[in-house]
Amino acid sequence: MTAEYAPPRYWEQFEELCADVFQSQFGDPALVRHGRAGQAQHGIDILARNGGVYPIGLQCKKKSQWPVRTLTKADVTAAINEASKFDPALKEFYILTTAPDDAPLQAHVATLNQKREADGLFRVVVLGWGEIVRRATSDPDVADKHFGPTGGNARRSPLLAVWMMSGGALEKTGRELELSVAELEQDLRDMPAGHFVIRQRESDAIVEKLKAYERPGLSVAQRQERINLREKLRVLTDWEMRAVEGVRAMLTDRLIAPWVLKAWSPSLVHVSVAAYVQNDTDGAIGKWSPSSVLRLYPPNDRKREHRCSVSLSNEEAASVMRAEQKHWATYKKPLVPTVLELPATVRARAAVPRIVRGINDFRAVDRFTDEQIQALGAFDIGLWEYEQA
Repeated sequence: MTAEYAPPRYWEQFEELCADVFQSQFGDPALVRHGRAGQAQHGIDILARNGGVYPIGLQCKKKSQWPVRTLTKADVTAAINEASKFDPALKEFYILTTAPDDAPLQAHVATLNQKREADGLFRVVVLGWGEIVRRATSDPDVADKHFGPTGGNARRSPLLAVWMMSGGALEKTGRELELSVAELEQDLRDMPAGHFVIRQRESDAIVEKLKAYERPGLSVAQRQERINLREKLRVLTDWEMRAVEGVRAMLTDRLIAPWVLKAWSPSLVHVSVAAYVQNDTDGAIGKWSPSSVLRLYPPNDRKREHRCSVSLSNEEAASVMRAEQKHWATYKKPLVPTVLELPATVRARAAVPRIVRGINDFRAVDRFTDEQIQALGAFDIGLWEYEQA
């Protein structure tokens, strides 16, 4: 069984798998990831409820070398000591690892639990990779999501990556984000039926708040608040799904991806992806105020009926002007104002993600066929015309 299902390539995927397994096992729709890397969380990656037993802490064992291949008694002791600091006090604590199931370690934990029960302390459970796979494959939905369906003509759809956002911005940045985008593009090419997840900490927080409204006998005000929270959650999760669709188009669409991946420096692909993902939130512009607007037009849109606009920072606006002035000084004539002529950083951060969003809107909102979009020349991203306003 475990030979057929190798551990996930990335730790985030392992955490997502563990969350899905125990959401299914416990029947806990409000199960939620707890905190994020770098935050004090006392070793608790997932917080859950099993019937009347709450809180239950789950730790997805992460080490510097991934996947984890060994788990020692010292590792277990250290994890228990850290989890003991969690407030409110845990009722149960699960240590989940990609290391093989280990009978001597299980015997050690059983001995620990005898003493802990006598002292009124939380119960400890250690699960190795074989047991996690057994539990995952007992739920067809979980198994299909993480390992792909088996039998028949069903296409596999393994979970390839999980990207987390906080405050409107991706938590991955810089070189880490660049590598993650490159890996996701390769994984989608090798496994085109695979999928990935973009989640916001804010939506996780709303799920956590909804736990307070799971009981019967709510007041009118509490019922209204639950409705408000569920509506906020719907808006956030709808946006997350749209972000996934956009990133997939940037990395795999036969008409869009060649421009995003090949037409310019690969080192800027992650800049375009991040800007697309963060476009609907404050993360798109960050802490600076927009200086001007870049208006973008498909090359064959002579009536300019399908304009897309995006805000530029002061520095971006100035860099566009410098590029135009340099071209005039060199060639004694104005440059052709197309996306190809924009400074690389403006093209990557502003123009490309906005154009991709525009193309997606042509398809989803305007209901244009690809032939109609092609007639506008919109798939020739580098030939879109621009003007500053």
